Parts: sequence; C-alpha cells; structure tokens
Amino acid sequence: MVESVPHCCSEAGTLALSRPDIAHKMLTRKKSALAGLADADRPAPLVTNCPSCLQGLGRQEHPGVEPVHLAVLLAQTRGGDGWQDKLTAALRRTEVVNF
Repeated sequence: MVESVPHCCSEAGTLALSRPDIAHKMLTRKKSALAGLADADRPAPLVTNCPSCLQGLGRQEHPGVEPVHLAVLLAQTRGGDGWQDKLTAALRRTEVVNF
C-alpha cells in the first residue's frame, strides 16, 4: 500500500540555518505524520526524490521508517537484490568518450 505523508521535513536549503525555530517546527510536524505510519518491527520505505530528505530523515531517529530514493527503489524492483552489482558490471563495459 502506498500512502502520502504530508509536510516538508525542512532539511533542504538554508532554512535550518537561517530560521531554526521554523525548521524545527516543520520537522516536528513531519515526525508526527510519520509516527502514525511507522511500524518498528517492519520498517517501511519512505520514498522520496529529495537528497535532503534522505539525509535528514535518515539521520533522524524514525523507527519503522527507512528513507529511500525513488531511483534506488525502482532499481531494486527491476533489478532484484543484486542490482548494484549488475549496474557496476554494466558500467565497466561502457566506453568513456572525452570531448
């Protein structure tokens, strides 16, 4: 089942540096939204395409939630468990062209 989790985690840009009070409130709101979905026994992927969410939510302690980039999830789905090894092998066979 796919479920949308509302609210920004406030990890991107310089918001956390310039307005830590606002950033903290935004992160708290995101944590509350995640708390309703989390199952500590079986972590669910939190799919995002935002590198800041991956770092910020991965750094925070959210039991039951595992941030994963959309591209990685697609690669795992299409390529199976060994997708990284397959990708590495395919990249070794490529030809580098310099201009």
